[in-house]
Amino acid sequence: MNILNGAVMRSPLLFGAICGLTLVASPAFAAAPTTVGAAAVAGTAERTEVRIPLVGESPAYSAFKASNPDRLVIDFPASAIAEGATVGAGGMIARGELTTFNDGSDVVRLTLFVSGPFSHELRQEGGSLVVELVPGAAADPLADALAGSRLSGPAATPEGPALTTLDFAFDESTSRVVMGLKSVEPAVSQPSARLIVVDLPGAVMPSSLSREIDSSRFFSPVESVKARPTRAGTRVEIALREPAEYQVKRDGQLYSIEITNPPSMAQARSEQAQRAAQAAPSGPDTNEKEGLSNANGGEVIIGSSGFTEDPQASFGAGNGSDDPNGLSFAEDAPGSGSARYRGRRMSIDLQGADIHAVFRFIADTADLNIVASDEVDGTVTVRLKDVPWDQALAAVLQAKGLAAQRFGNIIRVAHIETIKSEQQAAVEKDKATKLLEPLEIYVAPLDYSSVADVSAQLQPLLSERGTIQTDTRSNQLIIKDVRASIAMMRELLKRVDQQNRAVSIEARFVEATSSKVNSLGIQWGSSVDASGATGYQTGAFFPNSVGVSGGLSQTGASQFYSPGSDSLLVDLGSSGSSGAIAFSLGSIPGLIDLDARLSALESEGWGRLVSSPRVSVMDNESAEVTQGASIPYESVSAQGTTVQFVDAVLLFKITPHITTDGHVAMDVKIKNNRPDFSTTVQGRPSIAKKELSTKVLVVDGDTAVLGGVYATEESWSQERVPGLGSIPLLGYLFKNSTTSSRQNEMLVFITPRIVAND
Repeated sequence: MNILNGAVMRSPLLFGAICGLTLVASPAFAAAPTTVGAAAVAGTAERTEVRIPLVGESPAYSAFKASNPDRLVIDFPASAIAEGATVGAGGMIARGELTTFNDGSDVVRLTLFVSGPFSHELRQEGGSLVVELVPGAAADPLADALAGSRLSGPAATPEGPALTTLDFAFDESTSRVVMGLKSVEPAVSQPSARLIVVDLPGAVMPSSLSREIDSSRFFSPVESVKARPTRAGTRVEIALREPAEYQVKRDGQLYSIEITNPPSMAQARSEQAQRAAQAAPSGPDTNEKEGLSNANGGEVIIGSSGFTEDPQASFGAGNGSDDPNGLSFAEDAPGSGSARYRGRRMSIDLQGADIHAVFRFIADTADLNIVASDEVDGTVTVRLKDVPWDQALAAVLQAKGLAAQRFGNIIRVAHIETIKSEQQAAVEKDKATKLLEPLEIYVAPLDYSSVADVSAQLQPLLSERGTIQTDTRSNQLIIKDVRASIAMMRELLKRVDQQNRAVSIEARFVEATSSKVNSLGIQWGSSVDASGATGYQTGAFFPNSVGVSGGLSQTGASQFYSPGSDSLLVDLGSSGSSGAIAFSLGSIPGLIDLDARLSALESEGWGRLVSSPRVSVMDNESAEVTQGASIPYESVSAQGTTVQFVDAVLLFKITPHITTDGHVAMDVKIKNNRPDFSTTVQGRPSIAKKELSTKVLVVDGDTAVLGGVYATEESWSQERVPGLGSIPLLGYLFKNSTTSSRQNEMLVFITPRIVAND
């Protein structure tokens, strides 16, 4: 840019031809004053020519475009207005103005108000400056090259009638719903006292505006603003918290629904800044009414002198960068995004312009006052399109190594080093003032907190000469410090020394079991006694008699043959049978006997165990409930016999935390251990353990399932005589079978309830 500067000054259109852009030439400032004559306007709405007579040697000028409304501004440094000079109107020029101001030299400013978007070209013909204007924006090769990239900001404006922007603005007296409209006239109505409707016939709504603007946190009668498409076009619905008066205003393509803030809300907003004494800036009643109390997590800002305020009012009242209490530009950091800038948008196109002229243009757009120190000088070349004015100012300041401070509606501009040195001097002055300020003693009694804990929290707030002493007997703090530090610590104590809320917690440990057993078996035996007792001797010398019988007794023990004994061939009866049937077959003399017994068992059981421990505990404190027994176990060692006790108990341990949105966060540990006498060692039962440990977040009064186990056990068994038990059908006489199933289900529930403070 610097290399081409001399050529550009000599040929205003050279740089535009090289880059494909339409830029305004700015020759070097002339030594002799220039007289600006009456501007003659000629042409039509398709092409307009403005001719400005200039009398002087090497007249200089700089020009830039602006929007809202569309206008072309041309500055002539070291110039004067010819007597009786005026600006005509016609073609694209709606009106024109010739004004003067002093910026180290007398500057004449010509402002041409154009009827719509335009592109222009400037050239010098003899002793006149000729401006040609045509409708439409000038071609921008850089924008065309970036057309394929995804730029930040809303989607492109649709063709035809459309809603292009939708915003909410707020100040002390008025709430505004601002709409950008394209080729459509709004129809505003109020169907109810708390609803304002703006219908846009045939208008298209971009998807980027399909959102709800929530303004409920402001001191404003507007609850929310929402745009939605309808069959007839687009509708904007403004929901009100209470009835309020409104009026419709228009500024170019911007329409605003201005709603008057009720006096009650204006009063509430003004009371937000407390005006009491520094040592006692606010009381509990005031804080409760304004929603500033931070008991159990409420937000509050404590200022350096003890004043308190709502963070929402401090960091987002909706005024944007036009708020007179906005932050200093000296705090802007390189690389910060454009989201933090919310000033009125503007376009600026300057080359080699005096920096004071740039500041005046920004001040005119922002409706603020800019004061620059004598050390601020030089020229600036900048081209910005549709950016917030505060972002444009920050960019210019950073490029020139400057900084700004804001005091109400005045912005002061100076070199960064100058402002830093002033700030450092102010810090040193503040330190010196505090060293001379007398110390005061403040005795702070604590109700709910311990002096040891609170003393550690207050230590960072002490000044260099401040001290804190603790009186553990009366639970009081003795603070000796300057008044401002005491006020800040007092406000902190009021919010730290709060009554803790309590939580009542109920847990339910539910365990259900069911079982079923089916068993079927058979017992049978037979005997053959061929002897003299039955009259069926064999007739041989040996064996003279033969006896055959089963080899099992009724108890299952094996035995040898004994005439007349009760013996079994197959002993596969059902274990623990609850029903049986027996058969006995035999011959008259008792040669052959056959006995059979069929037994069966079917059992079913169901059980339920509910343990419900309950406890009340303070917020962020731990509680524990235990119920059960300790079982003694003996252990033998070289030192002798010792007895150890193992707990088989129901344990419920919990630590709750109440959140600001009505939830309860809990660290839970539950044990339900019981002795199991079905499995013993030396007569001592084993311990059946059921334990759960978790962290959970539950809404106040709701019941949550913390966990559970569902177990199913199924078994099948069969006993049979080898070989014989495998014979089809007949094998049932030589076997028994048992089928069993068991289900066990365990669930843990918990219900917290926040106990309201008195």
